[in-house]
Amino acid sequence: MDKRILPKKRMLIPSAFLVRALSQRGRSYHCENCGERMFVRYESGLCPLCYNGRRELALPETIVEVAPGRALAGVLDDPAIEDVPGLPAPQRAG
Repeated sequence: MDKRILPKKRMLIPSAFLVRALSQRGRSYHCENCGERMFVRYESGLCPLCYNGRRELALPETIVEVAPGRALAGVLDDPAIEDVPGLPAPQRAG
């Protein structure tokens, strides 16, 4: 006796029919990285392939260049970082 449970034919929707119905009448979205069409909008805005790293992520359009000497300006001079209770006072040059 066969122990497999066979799906009921009336309960299945063929995937080609589902994709065609969604593309004709459903709302579609586009991946923010590759522009691929999606029928479900994910919180990240990426399609499953981009989200899982299977496609190369595009760089953001705006890139801010900072001079090497100014990369940590404002971070290292922050008194809240320098004056941590319980740690010895930092040695200041000069």
